[in-house]
Amino acid sequence: MSILYSGGMWSVAIILGVSCGYVWALDGPKWSYKALSLLAIGVVLAAFLLPEAHVFRVRIIEGLRWWKWALAVGLPILAYGILVRWIKKKADARYDS
Repeated sequence: MSILYSGGMWSVAIILGVSCGYVWALDGPKWSYKALSLLAIGVVLAAFLLPEAHVFRVRIIEGLRWWKWALAVGLPILAYGILVRWIKKKADARYDS
């Protein structure tokens, strides 16, 4: 339990992924993905209510710093991919008629 307790952001992400995998494998309802995601966000936000020296809070803050940089790099790449897909759909629609 201490590994999970001190794991921080990665523990939350892994537990969310495994939970969503179970929902997918067991043909669960679509709303359960949103409920699990909201629960994970709630756990991250609740970590900020812990004392400042608490291990889980420190790990969450470290993990958020990593995710901030990952998003800073990944969002422009994702935006470019969405733009290229949108342009391709527009071009295909123009030549289909």
